[in-house]
Order: sequence, then C-alpha cells, then structure tokens
Amino acid sequence: MSWRETSRFKLDSNGNLTFVDSSLDKQYAVQLTKACLSDSSITVDNDPGTPLQFDNVYYKILLEHNGLFQSDSTLLNDVRTRNRVIEFANYQDSFFDSWAVSFLKLSSIGVKTEDEGEIRRACSLPNA
Repeated sequence: MSWRETSRFKLDSNGNLTFVDSSLDKQYAVQLTKACLSDSSITVDNDPGTPLQFDNVYYKILLEHNGLFQSDSTLLNDVRTRNRVIEFANYQDSFFDSWAVSFLKLSSIGVKTEDEGEIRRACSLPNA
C-alpha cells in the first residue's frame, strides 16, 4: 500500500484517488486529493489554520472533521477522548495546562545511555 492509498482513500481502477472515509470532511478530502495528485512530494500541515503557532486550533480542526490523519479523527470516536478534544478546543488554557503536566512527566523519564539501551534504526524492531 502506498502513502496515497490509506483507509481514507483508495486507488480506483484508473489510478485515481477515491475518497472513502466518512469521518473526514468531504471538502477537505477533495482538497487533500488535489494537493497529493498535483505533487507527490507535497507536505500538508497537521494544523493548517495556525501551523507555526502553539495553540489549540488543532482541536478545533478535529471538531470540523478536518484531522489530517485517521488517528486524529479516531479521537472523536471514544467519549473519553472526544470530551478532551471538546475541552481543549473550547478552552485553550486547559490545553496549555494539560500539555505542561504531560511535558513535565515526559522530561522526567530517565535517558538510557551506553549499554542500558539503544537507538533503534527501525522503531518497531530491536537492532540486530
């Protein structure tokens, strides 16, 4: 399966991308299809509204069904994550507070060095 053929889009018999994911806004899907077909090396912002700003717009975009990845859209399928998306979309301070707590936890994880661990060449497999 190529990068162009995911569970959001399928290649039809003529080699054209066909939109198949109903969780994605149809107009956004058409926009993505046109962009991807015009240039195979194109990059698309995960947050097209404010790509260079740290804010909560990503969550607002999800509520509009414009999540770039299917994993983004999946956040709306479960009540626990959907409620968090709604909260973060409506209250930027809540997003900032939660992000700060998460970043603090992440920064306290001990880094393994030398013989304690390895940097994997492929994330899913230990180095040989």
